[in-house]
Amino acid sequence: MCRILILMVTMVFGYVAGQHNHTVVAPRYTFDLDTPPEHRWDNIVKNYDKKLLQHFIGKTLNDYLQKDGINIIETIAGAADPIIPSPYREEMEGFAKATGIKLSDVIALNLQYDFRTFCTSIVAQDLNGQIWHGRNLDYGFVDMLRNVTFISDVTKGGKVLYTGTSFIGFSGCLTGMKPNGFSITVDSRSSSGSKTDWWKNILEAYNALFLGGASFASFLPREVLEQETNFHDAIERLSTRQIVAPVYYIVGGVNPGEGAVVTRDRVKAKDVWYLDPDNGRWFLVETNYDHWLPPRKNDNRRDPANRLMNDVGQDKVDGNAIYDVLSTPPVYRSGTVYTSIMSAANPATYETWTRYVFSPTLQPWPANDDDISI
Repeated sequence: MCRILILMVTMVFGYVAGQHNHTVVAPRYTFDLDTPPEHRWDNIVKNYDKKLLQHFIGKTLNDYLQKDGINIIETIAGAADPIIPSPYREEMEGFAKATGIKLSDVIALNLQYDFRTFCTSIVAQDLNGQIWHGRNLDYGFVDMLRNVTFISDVTKGGKVLYTGTSFIGFSGCLTGMKPNGFSITVDSRSSSGSKTDWWKNILEAYNALFLGGASFASFLPREVLEQETNFHDAIERLSTRQIVAPVYYIVGGVNPGEGAVVTRDRVKAKDVWYLDPDNGRWFLVETNYDHWLPPRKNDNRRDPANRLMNDVGQDKVDGNAIYDVLSTPPVYRSGTVYTSIMSAANPATYETWTRYVFSPTLQPWPANDDDISI
């Protein structure tokens, strides 16, 4: 019934805008770690038109960063090229070769993904102790990203090591699940939210890469999904490895109580906020702001999401209920690229839908672009 109501709401918004609204299941491809890194993208790239991919990368960098920004970030990307660790470097080189896109542009795009995502993540425990995890990923160049979003079954030795949702050419991981282990989503962490602060993040990331041996914030979840086996080890590693940008790591496990939000500074965790169902905290909502501080007034997705989750109740929460919460404005917005739902205890639940909404009343993020969160 709840989903029917959501559908009616989105139909109304679509009618007002004079456009269609629809949701599409993301395509699914295999990313084989046994394949040499420089050829891992070959099987996926063949499903896309190379000229369109070149157009996508070029237009994204030109429209979103503009000329001065492109020059700065490509300079950083070019300098970072020699110190990007294996296998990410070889994967990026292989993608660049397979598509005809400049390697510096591929690196620049990967840097861009690390710094500028607007997200809502929810982790919850039902009355049976099962952990559910969902997320909306919101972004600026949404129309292009919708066309290059896919589910990736990352395999090794012929078995699925983990499943993630990614963008073509992106070597990191912002959404992923290790079967019968844990799930991770990444939300960017707001500071002052200004464009000046965004460039400060870029320059500090440059210093961290060259002087501190830091990891890209999106590389770390991939390493954890590939190498760790349980919730607690995942939390430990996500809390202690130096990274280039402040983020939130939202983690769900397979046992009761295994849900947490790791609030990260560049050097280590500032805070780890756990589920506590025995004391009424059976779900956590994280957007782009520290949970102990109020969200910005012009970007408050947290409070509506909390109200919707309380309306659902622990006795009725599951993947469908979280999907419906993530599909309700203002949690769901015109900048939402995709919605993912998962439960590591039941790997078959993993699914991602590319979202389309064309309502002028739903803005991708705050209207004042000088006050954008990062």
